[in-house]
Amino acid sequence: MKKNLLLAAAAFTLLTGTTQAASPFIRSAQASSAIMSIGTTGDNVTTLQNNLKALSYFNYPTATGYYGTVTRDAVLAFQNNYSLPADGLAGPVTGDAINHALLKQKLIAESSSYIGVPYAWGGSSTSGFDCSGFVYFMFTKFGVPQVRTTAANLFTQGSNVARAMLKPGDLVFFRIGTTGTIDHVGFYMGNGSFISATSSKGVYVQQLDNTYWSPRYAGAKRIY
Repeated sequence: MKKNLLLAAAAFTLLTGTTQAASPFIRSAQASSAIMSIGTTGDNVTTLQNNLKALSYFNYPTATGYYGTVTRDAVLAFQNNYSLPADGLAGPVTGDAINHALLKQKLIAESSSYIGVPYAWGGSSTSGFDCSGFVYFMFTKFGVPQVRTTAANLFTQGSNVARAMLKPGDLVFFRIGTTGTIDHVGFYMGNGSFISATSSKGVYVQQLDNTYWSPRYAGAKRIY
């Protein structure tokens, strides 16, 4: 048994370039099997490829169930774009990030159905939203844990995202008032656009770089 464990550890080291002790995710043979890399086959690889294809990273006509260089490169591209350790291995952290990206893709698609819902200060329902209420409503609808709060408080959560690295579902923040505080938030949609509940038009899609929003942009956060 001891010999087998030593052989397994050696194989893992050759495969990943790290030792078992160096990774918090590798605690047993069962746990290590969750990491997909070059040569891995099976339904988990098929699911990974389909998920990456849905996110426009897996550029192959169909899922193959084989983790080859095309899949590795797709994983690397995703990892780089989401500021993850870029090792080309599909482990738990990368898997969670892919699942979060897929959920936010659906959230953003759904958010467009609320365009035109009127603004209501303190509102967080389809009868009327304010900006943070719209974020709360959408996150809650898609099962993302969140409490009803303000744009300023949301800005203290999650991780910072550079403007050049924005992805659909990230939160974008603005300073509209004269006090300099964060007082507006919306969902980044992609292609430079974001959706939010505004006092003038209700839920509406606008461009980050237009003459009104660009000078008021305060930063972005990835909460989920």
